[in-house]
Amino acid sequence: MSKGFTLIELLVVIAIIAILAAILFPVFARVREKARQTTCLSNLKQLGLAAYMYSQDYDEWLPYDDLDYDQSGDDSFGDGTWRGMLVPYCRNAQIFFCPGSQIASRAFDGSWNDYGMNASYAINYAHWQPGSHTPPFGQPLAMIEAASSCILLMESSGIHEVANPDGEDAVAWVPDTAWALRHNGGANYYFVDGHAKWLKPQALDPAGRDWLTTIEIE
Repeated sequence: MSKGFTLIELLVVIAIIAILAAILFPVFARVREKARQTTCLSNLKQLGLAAYMYSQDYDEWLPYDDLDYDQSGDDSFGDGTWRGMLVPYCRNAQIFFCPGSQIASRAFDGSWNDYGMNASYAINYAHWQPGSHTPPFGQPLAMIEAASSCILLMESSGIHEVANPDGEDAVAWVPDTAWALRHNGGANYYFVDGHAKWLKPQALDPAGRDWLTTIEIE
C-alpha cells in the first residue's frame, strides 16, 4: 500500500516553493530589465550612427533639435524635429522607442513633420542656451569641444529635447538633469564622440545639486 503525503509534508513543500519563488522572481525581473536596457542602448547607438551619417551629408553639421518648416516663427504641429531628419538614415521608426517606455499619445510614426509627437529619446538642448560654448548640434563636428563627455542623445519621457533647468552648462559638458530613469535607476546616453553608455544621475552631476527635483520617471 503506497503512502501519501501528510499535511505537514505538503505544507513544507509549498513553503519551500514560495521561498524559492520569492528569491527567483526579482532575479528574473532584473534579467528582463537588463535585456530592455541593452536593447535601448542598441537603439541609441543606431540613432547616433544615423546622426553621424546625416552630418556627412550636411558638411559635418549635426541635426538641429527642431525646424520651423512653415516659417511661422514658432514651433507647432506640422513642424519637424531631429527625429524626422534622421529617419532616412534608419531602418525604421521603431528604434526611436525604448522597450521599457510607455508612450501614451501621438507616438512618433516616422513623419518628417513630427513636432508634438512622442518617442523615447531626446536630443541634448542644454548647450544651445545662453552661456553655452559649443552646442552639440546645429554645429559642425569639428567645432564641438570635449566630444567624449558631451551628450548628444539621451532617454526621455516622450519629448524630443531635454534642457538643463539652470539654463547653463553643468558638469563636464553634460546636463545635470536625468530623465526617465527606467533602467535600474539609470538611463542610457549617447555621446558626440560615438560611444553610448548607461549612467546613473550622480555620474552626470556628482555634486547632486538639483537632479532629485528634476527627474521624470515613466
